[in-house]
Amino acid sequence: AGLGTYGWDYCVNPEQLGTTTWDYCVNPEQLGTTGWDYCVDPMYASGIFKFGTVSGADFELGYHWTSFNCSIQAKINNEGYVALAHETDNMNSIPPHLDAEQSLNYFKVYWDGDGAYPSPANGCGKCRLNINADACICPTKVKDEIVFTAQPASAEDIISSLYIGAIPPDIAGPSGTFISQPCDGFTVHFPQTSNGVYTRETIFELNHPYHGTKLFLKNTKSTVYLEGWEHATTILEAEDALPGGPSVPNLVLANETNRNRFSGAGYMHFEGAGQGYLEWIVSVPENIDATISFRYEDSWETTNVVDILVNDNVISPEGTKLGSTGNWDYWMDSESFLVPLNSGDNTIQLKYSDPWTGPRVDYLKIEWPTIPSSYSFRNAPHFMSLSQDYNDEGEGETTARDAYYETDAVLDHYHYHPNTAPFICIRLIQRLGISNPSPGHIEACADAFRTGTYSSGGQIFGSGDYGSLEAVTAAITLEPEATSAVLDADPGYGRIREPFLQPIQVLRSLEAELVPLEHHFELWELFDRLDQEPHRFKTVFSHFLPEYIPDVGPTIVPGYVSPESMVVNMPSIIAQLNGLMSLVRYGISDCFVDDGMSLGFGTYPGNGNCLDDGSMQRASAFFSYIPEATTTAGLVQELNTLLCAGRLSQASQDKIVDAYDSYSPAYDEAGAKLRFAYQLVMSTPEFHTSTTVKEDTTKSRPGPSISSSDAGINDYKALIFLFLSGGVDSFSMLPPHTCEGDLYEKYVDIRGGLSNETDPGIALPKQNLLEIPTNNPEHVCSSVGLHQNLQFIDELYKREDAIFVTNIGLLQFPATKEDYRDTNVRLFAHNAMQLETMREDLEGEKYGTGVLGRMKDKLSEAGFACNAYSIAGSQISLLGSPGVASSPIALSSNGMQKFIPQYEASWWTDGDLTPDLTPYILRLNNATAVDSSFMAETWSAKVSNAIYQHKKLYDDLEGDTVTANFKDASGRKSQLCKQLEMTARLMATHESRNAERDFFHVGIGGWDLHSKVIEGLESRFDDVNHCLKAFVEEAEHLGLWNNTVLLQFSEFGRTLNPNSGPEGDGTGKGCDHAWGGNQFIIGGGLKGGQVLGQYPLDFTENGPLVLSRGRIIPTTVRTIFVDIFCMGLFDSMLLLKATNAYCFSFHIIFLLSHGMLFGLVYRLGWVFLQKIWITFSP
Repeated sequence: AGLGTYGWDYCVNPEQLGTTTWDYCVNPEQLGTTGWDYCVDPMYASGIFKFGTVSGADFELGYHWTSFNCSIQAKINNEGYVALAHETDNMNSIPPHLDAEQSLNYFKVYWDGDGAYPSPANGCGKCRLNINADACICPTKVKDEIVFTAQPASAEDIISSLYIGAIPPDIAGPSGTFISQPCDGFTVHFPQTSNGVYTRETIFELNHPYHGTKLFLKNTKSTVYLEGWEHATTILEAEDALPGGPSVPNLVLANETNRNRFSGAGYMHFEGAGQGYLEWIVSVPENIDATISFRYEDSWETTNVVDILVNDNVISPEGTKLGSTGNWDYWMDSESFLVPLNSGDNTIQLKYSDPWTGPRVDYLKIEWPTIPSSYSFRNAPHFMSLSQDYNDEGEGETTARDAYYETDAVLDHYHYHPNTAPFICIRLIQRLGISNPSPGHIEACADAFRTGTYSSGGQIFGSGDYGSLEAVTAAITLEPEATSAVLDADPGYGRIREPFLQPIQVLRSLEAELVPLEHHFELWELFDRLDQEPHRFKTVFSHFLPEYIPDVGPTIVPGYVSPESMVVNMPSIIAQLNGLMSLVRYGISDCFVDDGMSLGFGTYPGNGNCLDDGSMQRASAFFSYIPEATTTAGLVQELNTLLCAGRLSQASQDKIVDAYDSYSPAYDEAGAKLRFAYQLVMSTPEFHTSTTVKEDTTKSRPGPSISSSDAGINDYKALIFLFLSGGVDSFSMLPPHTCEGDLYEKYVDIRGGLSNETDPGIALPKQNLLEIPTNNPEHVCSSVGLHQNLQFIDELYKREDAIFVTNIGLLQFPATKEDYRDTNVRLFAHNAMQLETMREDLEGEKYGTGVLGRMKDKLSEAGFACNAYSIAGSQISLLGSPGVASSPIALSSNGMQKFIPQYEASWWTDGDLTPDLTPYILRLNNATAVDSSFMAETWSAKVSNAIYQHKKLYDDLEGDTVTANFKDASGRKSQLCKQLEMTARLMATHESRNAERDFFHVGIGGWDLHSKVIEGLESRFDDVNHCLKAFVEEAEHLGLWNNTVLLQFSEFGRTLNPNSGPEGDGTGKGCDHAWGGNQFIIGGGLKGGQVLGQYPLDFTENGPLVLSRGRIIPTTVRTIFVDIFCMGLFDSMLLLKATNAYCFSFHIIFLLSHGMLFGLVYRLGWVFLQKIWITFSP
């Protein structure tokens, strides 16, 4: 306690070492003889070590062994997760991670029996509710029990019953310590002293039946049993006791001292109170044993001795030592004693005999006996001590070694999990050739992963180790499903090839050769063209999702996946064909230019002309392959082998042969015809898939027409789905402001404090918010705060062109803490909740369709001309049921490339040697038979649709410009601005397209802010604000703003409680995956200026809607909310088919002056509805 406060502090000032007789560092006999014993922890006093910490101007931190009582308690939240809490007699400062009131270090446990556990929701049973009322605190007892008393039936029986590892017998003791008994599949090691009887010390040795790892397991089950209290702990304040004795202890009230860490109104001080005492009267209804202790403070004296008397009986004849508490205003609990109390009144005295200044006493604590409960869970092993280090000197018990061990154990758990092998195998098989592998193929691959070997043709592959990738690769590529040509006839077999692979393959197969003086070539900006490029991904989930179902083709109905189809859309198809044709005609170059836009895969090489004459003047590399065939049929077969692995159908070969023979170029006949043949083969579905094709010769593929009618501008309506991918922290977008029940203060508290404080949380200060009135008398807030970087949305709200909805999310039924896990979606996972947010079909009534696609279907069936456009790649939100309406169209935010432009240079009169390939491509991708490949049909349908759609839209958009400025201050356009600009351009063409209803999907990622959420949101909201402002200005210029609605979505909200940040020091905090959040809707015809939905009244876990870390259960359901907007696109009586079998009742309907229905508020009223009929007047 005096560390560093005196000149002779030898532990701090080494030059003083040995200069005085009480130099305890030199003279050990002086150890502990004075209160200034700096060389020993200041918690030491007359032989008593106290488990605790000391802090102050001069401090030393450390944990120490103690003879005082301590126990481990369990803290259980409403979800059944457990945190550990230490209860000790003399802790003056329990670390937060072990404090029953502060700890949030929850972990999952496996509850015994029916899985029941005490929780605040069920009253905690006999446990106590913590101060925050969000967790139960329960005493615990750990019981280690024997599991097997006789030989187990099998190794599987052992694995399913034992969880605690054992030291291998040959390490645990010298030879002969254990007696080993081999059994079928395992060995039993008996301690020699057990005489062959099964005990808790018996060890089972076995190789894991699944992954073969050598295991040593102890024949012990460790269970944590929860207890409770019949009565709550009793605190009797010292100032309420009866003082007595020759010298009475002094009462010190709160206003008479600078000490403030005591409880109650004050404390009693034994200053000069020799032979003084304090006496409490304790009444109990029956004889009972109770545990008593005192809370006291004494920062100066080394030790005090007091007597404790119960009903005039001295508890300890030697007296009870109260050691120094180590620092001023630090209070401790004394040693505790189990004492008998009699039925009726009992006296408890604390008597001090020394005439000198004695301790300050805060209160008497009485803890009543614990009683057993019916709750228990398996006591899982862990590696890390909870006595953490406070600094680099390592004064606690945490070590890097233990952290490594526990990390290894976690990785081992995932690595050896039974789901790991099939999961990895499915993904690898998809990447290496088959989008929908059979269970047999997956099983063979998983067995190879598990055993580390695979046998084929008498050859054994793999190292024999679990997870051998050699064995896995062999199983994937050599299993009969991968090699049998018979399976080519299976319509569901194979896959669409990744767009990036095609240019790589042709460069290899056709022997790309560098031109003189070139040392390398580069494929330029493939990501912008093909949505795919090495080392560039749109999201952390790679280029495409493994569970993606294509938007066209026969895969939709059976639910076959085609991950690569996610990046196969009109822009990428046109770019792919343009790039491949450019490679053939000009080599790797920047030729194939349209209006300054290079359509090829190359970049500027620095010289040469662009001529389709075989000269390759401007190329850095070109195809040097020289075919060996001497006939047309032989050439086509040779290219079939090189480019299609021999899968090219005879019908396709015949078409190419006929085209080749009919083609007569003006010059360079051999070279031009060869290049022509290359381009034809590269246009076939067999080249773009790993499948075979059967053509249906009885029909041709009709060109899809973009839906149109004779609608006029006043009848046109547009719905825009703005998806902010990653999970927006929408409680930073729209936090509470002026609300009932101090809700803003609760928001600040759960967000860890204000973001502008020295130790910042992530709550936004009121002065940094744009206050907007809710204009909703039923809302808990009279006003909410909008992020200051969303000024334009604030402007829209003020002019009633914006609505906010609070606490909205995916919801199948009105969920509670007890049943939320029953919802039909994997909560808190990006991919699952993104998919379901775009589908809004939690009951699976319209599998493979999206929420906008089903809207489009309904409107199309009602006779409206509807189109759906994604400016953000292929999106399931736009998919409808097959055959109901036109397929959605994907467009690039960068504009539209011209499809295979003809080279026309005024000085080169012969122009381009290659003819227009469009009719050839369409013939080679004609309608296929019912039993033809699903993947080939999907590709052919996509490429045909792309060509027809491209021609119409390219003409409509050519020369179209916008008046609004979508560029930011630096002169660049963000991805969101580009997408909204393209949306505005398409809306401007609605008359030329004769469109009545348009659906648009736009979206950007980057919202998954697990760190630096404050900084990250500022820049992202800036972008959203600017882009929406430009878009609205353009829509107003077009006269379409009153016919437009934009709905903002994200897959989920984020935790209100922040994490600790990437450095672990509290800086750069972020927040994590949660559920309910807030969103906005904007539109010129909205009855806006309102905040719908409802905030929870309590953001703590004690609130009925709040899970751990501030994950909020939504109360406003998106499903019907979105469908209502669809209904507003009709002009007469509306039929709303509820997506869920169970629906929420709705309360208020808002109407548009233009006949569009735009909003409602849901309440938790629960009704059963199958259909809702809504009528309104324009």
